[in-house]
Amino acid sequence: MIGEARLKTILNQFRDQRILVVGDFYLDAYWSIDKTRSTLSLETPWHTNPVVEQRYSPGAAGTVTNNLKALGVGAVYTLGVIGEDGFGQTLLEGLQTNGCLTDFMIQTPNWVTPTYLKPMHRGYEGVETEGPRFDIENQSGMDAQVETAVIDALQNCIPLVDGIIVGDQMPIENLGVVTNRVRQELCELGAAFPDKVFFADSRTRIGKYRNVIIKPNRFEAKRALQPEWHGQEVGIEEAKQCAAALAEQTQRTVYITLGENGILVYSDGEFTHIPGIPINDEIDPVGAGDSVSAGLVATLCGLLHTPQAAAPVEAAYVGNLVASITVTKIGTTGTASPAEILQRHQDYENL
Repeated sequence: MIGEARLKTILNQFRDQRILVVGDFYLDAYWSIDKTRSTLSLETPWHTNPVVEQRYSPGAAGTVTNNLKALGVGAVYTLGVIGEDGFGQTLLEGLQTNGCLTDFMIQTPNWVTPTYLKPMHRGYEGVETEGPRFDIENQSGMDAQVETAVIDALQNCIPLVDGIIVGDQMPIENLGVVTNRVRQELCELGAAFPDKVFFADSRTRIGKYRNVIIKPNRFEAKRALQPEWHGQEVGIEEAKQCAAALAEQTQRTVYITLGENGILVYSDGEFTHIPGIPINDEIDPVGAGDSVSAGLVATLCGLLHTPQAAAPVEAAYVGNLVASITVTKIGTTGTASPAEILQRHQDYENL
């Protein structure tokens, strides 16, 4: 744990940071369906789903930007590929409304804007339940010229920022923005710019990154090293073995998230376990990993010019604080403000 004065210093540095988020930007679409207004269709044997309210927000890599802006990060650049469709325009407007700099976003007609459509079914007395999600994703890879445009934009943006967060979200290889070619470029840039924070998060391909900080959860870390593994549990000692092996590949700090048990840090050959912060409220873990990423990278960027041995551990603690707040915001992909972080820290100290 760090002291309150130190935490305030870290939080105050966020406004001076410049961070690029690159990768798979999705649109989160929440449609509220009032089932009490449902009628039987005249043309089909189905009852209708009357949509009475719509809400849209940037998701996936966009969730990271939501968190960065809520933390007060001064400049957040975005680099992704969206379609020339209605969802793409809505996503772009959402990023701009949040204060993101979207000059590097690429729109192309041969691409579908990835969208998570989340139906929220309302019944009598205001009871609401989220139904199965509809996923709109690309079924074929990017054109080579779009890949080149992504790489060119990367090279142009890197000199402008202190840190880069890679959101490699698309589950199927080479159907998202971070293709093999784009990932290779990111890894080479990580080696070429050691004075910048390069950070990657990927559910299925975290083991392919080199020269960047990575943050898998304990299951992703295990599968990165043993793709055939299908177990149900990874303990802290096993997570340590995974962290050391992955650090050998990346030559950078490795963070492994442990769910309610916090975060494991492996840096410069040493392990540090940051325990989970107790939460008594109902929780919704959606987006927790993205909020950890935002807190981690914002903290690390603030320490670039005043490097300290404790920086990786301090970053993990801040990431932990951020996630402990966002998971308590039910029914939405939550964010955390500096004031909320400071309050959570004070409450934790007083336990």
